[in-house]
Amino acid sequence: MILSNEVLNLGASEMPPLPNYYGAGISNVVPAIFSHLARNRGSLFGKSSSEIEELVYSVNPGIEPDLDSWFPKEATEAGQIVLLVLDGLGFSQLTRFIDELPNLSMLSQSRISSVAPTTTATALTSITTGATPAIHGLLGYRMCIGRNRVMNTLSWACSTDASEKMPDPSEVQQLAPFLSFHPKVVTKAQHQNSGFTKAHLRETEIVNYRFPSTMIDHVSDLLHQGQAFVYAYYEGIDTVAHEYGLGSSYLEELRAVDYLVGRLIASLPKGTSLLITSDHGQVEVPGLPIKIDSRILDSTKVLSGEGRFRWLHLKEGATRKVVELASEIYQQQAWILTRDQLIEGGYYGVPLENLNERSRLGDVAFIAKSDIAFFDPVDTGPYNLVCRHGSLTHDELDVPLLGYFV
Repeated sequence: MILSNEVLNLGASEMPPLPNYYGAGISNVVPAIFSHLARNRGSLFGKSSSEIEELVYSVNPGIEPDLDSWFPKEATEAGQIVLLVLDGLGFSQLTRFIDELPNLSMLSQSRISSVAPTTTATALTSITTGATPAIHGLLGYRMCIGRNRVMNTLSWACSTDASEKMPDPSEVQQLAPFLSFHPKVVTKAQHQNSGFTKAHLRETEIVNYRFPSTMIDHVSDLLHQGQAFVYAYYEGIDTVAHEYGLGSSYLEELRAVDYLVGRLIASLPKGTSLLITSDHGQVEVPGLPIKIDSRILDSTKVLSGEGRFRWLHLKEGATRKVVELASEIYQQQAWILTRDQLIEGGYYGVPLENLNERSRLGDVAFIAKSDIAFFDPVDTGPYNLVCRHGSLTHDELDVPLLGYFV
């Protein structure tokens, strides 16, 4: 059965905003690109336009997405398209600083939706596979992969024991990226052999860069060699926001990226479209993460997720008690939701009965709706994060889709 976005939107004030998996959302960007390129070129990756159309609509069973009404007109007639993903650039952050960014301000601007949770591992996998989280199964930053065993999906290691043998990335995330085609991917060299890269970019032809300037050169070279589609990824905006917040350092990083975008635009072959999007936005969290009430932790076996989308894996029979207590304590700061509420509400996509590895989710989620995070002593790093993401506020969920055509 095909379900509409309206059917899944519960419309209740106590529920967070729902990601858009039916149209203007990041999981539909690559399918829309492939669909339009195939129409414009007559074929793509050796497949006819009709074969490409069949493939792009087969990725998410139960969803028949709109791939046209929101797609940038700057790319509707392009014979080549480069998709640049700028990690951590939310729509609200871009519009806040757009007057300082002469090159980015030249591009068409629209707002599209990220996924749940708004975290890099989940969102980038939705971009590259064209699948909702329910289908690709990378359901968070720190995700349960066994009995009380939590894996960091970016480092592909267990926080408690980095030497512990990790599962094969192709078994954790089984969906082939880019509809099983092998496009050129330009990404940072240090990530090439990571477990997460093998999960969301495997079997692609990776072109490494070590410095942002060479990223631009690689993308330009590939387009001039005639590549129909090039995917590029840049992480600097997210990194700066995490450490320094959304102040002067963030603006300087945006200015540097704006310069790079200008150089890329200048290098594009005629008939090429540049599309730019992101995986998630950012929220400044001024205080230290909140330590969860000890009465709740007494009923908890392990924590997963991240500070703004914290999962509690509970002892048997504790769900009702924890929901009631947490709602009483944190209702002004967070949405307190059970796993079933999130699955059945469509937050991971169509609420399939066999959601890929339901056990990867906890029993109850604390999803921040104010500028706070929830503490997990295992989820720490070299510095306190100034900006965070993961929740479903519009600052995190809404990302830009920018377009330019030469």
